[in-house]
Amino acid sequence: MRRRVTRNQNDDVASISKTIKTDDVRPWSYLNHDVLLLVMMQLRVIDFVAFSGVCKSWRSVALSNRKSFMASKPPMLTRISGRLSTDTKFHIEDHEGRKFNTIIPHSVDWYNEGLTSCYMILFRFNTKEYRLVNPITRHDFIFPPIPWETNYGSRCVLVFSPSISKMVFVVLAEKQIWFSIADEGTWNHVSSFDLKYCRDLRVFKGKIYTIDTNNFNLCEFRLNPEPKVTLLETKNLPEDPRILLPQLVSCGENLYLMGSSVYAEKFNVFKLDFGEMEWVNFKDTRDECGFFLGEEDYSAAVKPELWADPWSHYEAYDIDNGGEHKKILFSAIGGWYFPHECENVNLI
Repeated sequence: MRRRVTRNQNDDVASISKTIKTDDVRPWSYLNHDVLLLVMMQLRVIDFVAFSGVCKSWRSVALSNRKSFMASKPPMLTRISGRLSTDTKFHIEDHEGRKFNTIIPHSVDWYNEGLTSCYMILFRFNTKEYRLVNPITRHDFIFPPIPWETNYGSRCVLVFSPSISKMVFVVLAEKQIWFSIADEGTWNHVSSFDLKYCRDLRVFKGKIYTIDTNNFNLCEFRLNPEPKVTLLETKNLPEDPRILLPQLVSCGENLYLMGSSVYAEKFNVFKLDFGEMEWVNFKDTRDECGFFLGEEDYSAAVKPELWADPWSHYEAYDIDNGGEHKKILFSAIGGWYFPHECENVNLI
């Protein structure tokens, strides 16, 4: 039996509708900030930019909580594809299997050389220029043509210098350390000895370190008060043959040395005791951290408490630590994108 709607009932509905429109409905910008924050923390990293662009109120919440948002997101798998004749494609996947693909505009003829501080490192051989692009925000830097002959095997890192309030791009190439200050259009080099066997660059406590693959000694680069490279001789050198292409990673107050070879099921890691300038086997320490190893040598060490149960998200391998503590290392076909590093700018 169909229910009849009287004129009075229609009037009531219209009245209620009018009341809702005039009294109860508010713009999205009026949404409670605590609710907004709860919603934002559930977003993917790639959705953060869109969220912050909805309105001034949402942008305020996003920017004031950006650091905690990025820090809460586990590392994401990345893959960069494309030919020199086509624009570069950036693929990213989070620990829940959610994927995002984007095309880096104007990237034809640019060759990918990895990641640094959430920026893709692109190099163009015909002009010998470096270009750094954030694949999420699309912000980029263009650095002048390099003054050295070849770019093969170069190591790069992007840092910020508070003393000059500018970004600085540092490159290890041609047995020397080169650096270019953003917007100044020049390259400078500094080295006091042959860096023939040095590789990798790692920022740690305001300094940049590179590792000698021949004897595992460190070289320390300081930009301030004046550019300078210092050789740091270390003791108890690692003898494990698996550390063929050593990488430096840092976690908290510690600097570590790890191998980039992924053909073994176990990995050795060493921590540097700066007091004794001695490499200590990881199995002899009580450190709690996990190591992420990427195919493109973009690796990191992180504390487990940064994310809830992070070690179950990705394929893991045991580190050879003497059986006292189970440490695991994650490897990826491609590389890693570390959201927490987007807010932890490398300072020198």
